[in-house]
Order: sequence, then C-alpha cells, then structure tokens
Amino acid sequence: MKLTLHLRAILCFLGLACASASAQPAPAPQGPPVKIAIANFGPHPQLRLLADNFKAAILAAGINAQFDEDHVNFDRTLVPQLLNKLASHDPDLMLTITTPLTQTAKQVLANRKFPIVFAPVTDPVRSKVLASWDHGDPLMVGASNMPDLDATCEFIKELLPQAKRLGILYNPGDDSDNAFADALEQIAPRHGLTLVRVGVDNANDIPQRVQSVDGKVDAVFVPASSLLQPASAAIASAANRIKLPVFNSDPGKVRNHEMLAAYSVDWPQVGTNAGKLAAAIIKGKKPSELAVWRAGPNDREVVISAKRMQALGLTLPDSLKSCNCVVE
Repeated sequence: MKLTLHLRAILCFLGLACASASAQPAPAPQGPPVKIAIANFGPHPQLRLLADNFKAAILAAGINAQFDEDHVNFDRTLVPQLLNKLASHDPDLMLTITTPLTQTAKQVLANRKFPIVFAPVTDPVRSKVLASWDHGDPLMVGASNMPDLDATCEFIKELLPQAKRLGILYNPGDDSDNAFADALEQIAPRHGLTLVRVGVDNANDIPQRVQSVDGKVDAVFVPASSLLQPASAAIASAANRIKLPVFNSDPGKVRNHEMLAAYSVDWPQVGTNAGKLAAAIIKGKKPSELAVWRAGPNDREVVISAKRMQALGLTLPDSLKSCNCVVE
C-alpha cells in the first residue's frame, strides 16, 4: 500500500522508509560538516515535504550535513535578499525551491563558487535555467516536476468522460506556468479536449477569473504554480460555488476535499531525487556530468475526493474503483 505523504516524510526522518534509502541502515556521517543552504519560496506543505525528503536523502548518503534554511513567504521582492543572506554563510551547496527562486539565484548569485541544485523547475530549458535537460551547467542541476500530461488528460477523461473543454489557470508571467500551458495545449486535443487558457497574474483576481469560465469549460486544471498554489483555497471556493470540477497539482487540496482530484508528480520523490543529485555533487560529481531528474511512471500520485464527487453529482467509473486513491 502506498504511504501517505505525511507518513512518508515522518518515516524518512526516522530512517524507516524513503525512496532514497535502501533496506540497509544509512551509513554513519563521515568527514567535516557540509554546509547546505535551503532557499524556499514559502511555507507550503508540499514544498516542506520536498525539503524534508531532500535532507533525508543527503543524510541517507552518509553525509555529515548542516542545513541553513529560510523562505520569503512567497514574496518575490525578498528573494534577492534571502539568497544573498544564505550565500553570505559560505555554503558548500544550495537548494533553491521553485522556478522563480531558481531563476533569481542564477542571476543574483552568478559569481558564486558553490553549486546549486534546484527542485523543482518544471522546464529548466524554457525557464533559461539550463541549456539542456541532458546535463547541468558547471554549477547548477536539479529536478523537474513536469507531469506526464498525456496520462493527466487520460485521467481527466476517465473521471469526466463527457468533458470537452478544459480550462487551465496559469500565471502568464511565470515561465513554468507557461511551459505547463503550452505543453497541455499540444496534448489535450489527442484526448478530445480543447484547452482554454485563463491567465491570472494577481491572486486577488482569482474569484472573477474562475467565475468567467462558468459554462465555458467542463473542468479546470491548476498547475504547480508559485502564484496559484498558495491561493488554492480561493480557487476552490470560487469553483465550488459554480460546481466546476478542479484538478490540482497538489494532492493535499484533494485530501481536504477542496478540489476534486489530483494526478501529480510525487513531491517527496522530487525532493529525494534532488537530494541524490546533491549527494553526488558533494561526493565529487560535477553538475555538468548529471542530467536533470524527470519523473517516471512510478513517480505519480493519484487522489480523488469522494465528497467532491458527491457534491458534483459524479459517479466513480468502474476503471477507478480499485485504484485505492479515493479519500472519504
């Protein structure tokens, strides 16, 4: 049975269960302490799990690590200050969490001597973080959270077989959001879906933007957006008032029955694999020798809210009745 995200995070810290750990006990930390800075965008549960699993993977590699963590509470204007503060502590490596924070780090810390591992950057090439998916640059590599959008569309059609038009909320000023929207626009027609873009560049505009698609789309997809995910309660409230199904990139918002369903990348796994990349660098690999981690078929999480199904008058299809993914 698949562990819940919260249980996995706890067990990872206890050394009992983590994708980065083997059946053998983690090796005892060796050598002088390695100083690792963690620059987070804000106190979001999924980002917290990502950071926790990143740390667990490094400790599981037997690295004697000291972590220096801070965040900007989703305020982009504070990112340069945070990065310079963490860099002033002379870290051996830094983790940057989210695309906007990583993009700023690439500019603000251009003259640094320490490597950066990012997690996640949806499309590092589109975001101009790296030149290639196949290898990092001399001081940067990391993990992506780009989901399998073909499988995502298949899941949406499986749950809503009559759906024809799929809305996507996205921030036009965010490269990761644009990468999601562009990729989904190419893939959706293969599954009988027409994508309707709904741009949101200010969280205060969410209620009216969601209301604007009432009767125009059959469901809405919300990507792993640094603007939209912190405002997921406002998205859910507006969508639920007009009985609009919402597919989210954060399973947590499905577990608490704000949104209908999630077919997403397993965020703890993103953190684990970023930690593995960091451990490899600390042990001597160059970022340019490592490829960006991309989620595979086993790095997915599916969650469906029974309460939202009932509120929307939906019936679970037979094909999903044995999925063990429905939360009551």
